[in-house]
Amino acid sequence: MFLKCITHLYLNQLILHYLLFHGNNHVNVSDMSIYLPGDVINEPSSSDSSIIGYGINLRGDKRLVTQPGALRSEEGKVWLSVHSKRYIPQEGDRVIGIVTSKTGDFFRLDIGTAEYAMINFTNFEGATKRNRPNLKTGDIIYATVFDSTPRTEAELTCVDDEKRARGMGQLNGGYMFKVSILKLDMDCYLYFVQVSLNHCRRLISPSCKILLTLGNFFKFEITVGMNGRIWINASTTDDIIKIHDILVKSELVTDEDELIAMVQNNYTRSV
Repeated sequence: MFLKCITHLYLNQLILHYLLFHGNNHVNVSDMSIYLPGDVINEPSSSDSSIIGYGINLRGDKRLVTQPGALRSEEGKVWLSVHSKRYIPQEGDRVIGIVTSKTGDFFRLDIGTAEYAMINFTNFEGATKRNRPNLKTGDIIYATVFDSTPRTEAELTCVDDEKRARGMGQLNGGYMFKVSILKLDMDCYLYFVQVSLNHCRRLISPSCKILLTLGNFFKFEITVGMNGRIWINASTTDDIIKIHDILVKSELVTDEDELIAMVQNNYTRSV
């Protein structure tokens, strides 16, 4: 119990520092609650939320925490805001994976977890025994986590309940970059960005202005995975690199005017 109290105090300071420093300047620190894996959420604000998001699993009538983080709720949703470099799959997450091999009816994918993920060939729109997806090692797939049982390989799908892709499947075109803060490799076919998981959740939020601002200056396609990966395709390689630089730098930008100025400066250099 003593160790858990100390861990709570340390995690509290760590997460609050990160949230305030990485674009969440609207957060009221005094109203924030920090949870550790195994904790049960009993707060009234969460009991009114019908949609359970990242970091929380429903066990019977209990909301059990699976990831350390700060409790957030908004418009009928409740989730934990987590800063992590290692993605832990959760059912319903949209992720970007890289095909690594094929075993029987399954393709094995790297989604950035400790274990590889698997996807059956039938989990693609229009796939049959005679019409199987023609995937090769290195191909990029956008899919949904279908089953994330702990200590087993996550199972993915590229179709919804109506067997429609809805934007999921193989991502084609562009260039391939594997990007981190300290390393930049240029090879293969697509442009692939790796950023923090929290930043990906920020990018897909309806209130996020980053992608809207980029769309005013660049013509591009983008797919954001909840596993911390972003796929980009644009008309020119130079535009792709500019967009990548903006996405990485925007993680540290909290002011909207500063963000717009940053996009304008990068756009001016590219024309």
